[in-house]
Amino acid sequence: MALPKLNDVPMYTTVIPSTGKQVQYRPFLVKEQKVLLVAYESQDRKQIINAMLDTIESCTNNQVQGQKLSTFDVDYMFTQIRSKSAGEKATLNLKCESCQEETPFTVNLTEINVPSPSGHYDINLTDNIKIRMKYPTYLDVLENDKLNSETMGAEFMMEFMIACIESVTTNEEQIQLKDEPHEEKIEFIDSLNNEQFEKISEFVRNIPKVTQQVKVSCNKCGHSNDRTLEGMENFF
Repeated sequence: MALPKLNDVPMYTTVIPSTGKQVQYRPFLVKEQKVLLVAYESQDRKQIINAMLDTIESCTNNQVQGQKLSTFDVDYMFTQIRSKSAGEKATLNLKCESCQEETPFTVNLTEINVPSPSGHYDINLTDNIKIRMKYPTYLDVLENDKLNSETMGAEFMMEFMIACIESVTTNEEQIQLKDEPHEEKIEFIDSLNNEQFEKISEFVRNIPKVTQQVKVSCNKCGHSNDRTLEGMENFF
């Protein structure tokens, strides 16, 4: 005798920010929640990312391939799924910029914003060479240990910039960067002049992020903290 299914699962609709495509999703169930809790308790960034990607794929009935989504698509979709699964409000802790004391506060996940992508992906480096940019995915992060570093130094920025370049086009050919040796990618970036480097840097700086503005008064010293929360680290 088969056990009955306990609940009808409601379906909701959201839009993937980078493409504007509508997709349906459901709240996560206990089986997915257990995986998410284990990932969170591990504090291992790779495990957390994989748990988020698996949850998105399961809750969209595999309409969406998490590894192909941009990082901000994943962050946005996960917060939407979380809001319908564990409540629209989440309690977080904010460290006071004055006394370093942590104060709990509540955010409404339905009010989280994602700026619209600019749609400008082609950058002319010279009269004969242009590059096509792309928004990085969490697969890019998972495949590069240097992008899992908590220190965002020069090496991190170099690797992140490489992850954002899709192809290089000359008069003779179009070269897909993913097919090239990593050493040649580094040499390509190193060969840029300051003006060319700044053009790529501007694209990287303007990659959309899941954000929410908060204002929290410290429980200990009363200091008013104005902060912009962004990315999955703040909303997981």
